Amino acid sequence: MLKKVERSAFVWRLVLTPSLDGYLNMAIDELLLEEAKEGRRPPTLRFYEWRGDWVSYGYFQTPQKALNLEAVEKLGVKAVRRLTGGRAVVHSEDLTYSLVAGDAHSQDLGSSLRETYRQIARALTSGFTRLGLPVASFSGKKESRQVRPDGTVPCFMTLSDFDISVGGKKLVGSAQFRQGQAFLQHGSIPLSLYNRRLAQEVLRKKEKNGGADSDGVSDFSSRYAVLEEAAKEKISVEKLTAALQQGFADAFGIEFEAEKFSDRQKQTAEKLAEKYASEDWNEREGKVVPVG
Repeated sequence: MLKKVERSAFVWRLVLTPSLDGYLNMAIDELLLEEAKEGRRPPTLRFYEWRGDWVSYGYFQTPQKALNLEAVEKLGVKAVRRLTGGRAVVHSEDLTYSLVAGDAHSQDLGSSLRETYRQIARALTSGFTRLGLPVASFSGKKESRQVRPDGTVPCFMTLSDFDISVGGKKLVGSAQFRQGQAFLQHGSIPLSLYNRRLAQEVLRKKEKNGGADSDGVSDFSSRYAVLEEAAKEKISVEKLTAALQQGFADAFGIEFEAEKFSDRQKQTAEKLAEKYASEDWNEREGKVVPVG
């Protein structure tokens, strides 16, 4: 059982999990958040992959509005609703990060949604720079982080403040859930061209006349970056994880302590995953505001 945190604020936890299904991935992120809110863990950075082809959609979205359900069924893609806001994201041949903290202000992670996004963007930028990628943190204010994103435009087709981009294309799609000073932020990094091709199939919503997407864009490659294309080579998950981990360490001046889940934590996560697999969770529209 985790005890109240009494360790130095300069030591964060690092959790590396194997490829898991989307329900369990979302459950683990929520479990980490709850433990942080209760003061039982310091800021915790997690990296993970998804087993099989998945799409996650924002708390305020419904699958009917966010997804091309015909393509989802045809291609055997599974879907899960996130606790965080934001828009739909494909998880296949991608790496996902998540960061939780129980008191963002005292832990130098920002006292507001925007400031936390900015702080995390610094760390991500530092990590990608270690790989030689000329990334930038977007600040054009095309879309406010406070907007309720319940429309049909996919996450990677629009840039919001502090999104990470390369060559003007979005490379990291992130979303945040916040309760007071406790928060969960997670984000996806597409690794391969397959990820973008799948996104173009399952996320593209056509107008009734068969024309372009609702925002006028029919070619995802004009806005949607993938790592192998940006780096002009394939970068392994291990190499990317190591670079991003060091980016967070450099940006925040911290060290990491690796953590493995206890049997009790595993059981709690598996029980929580039942919620994420339920029709009640995945079909209803969000009522409580998880800003993101």
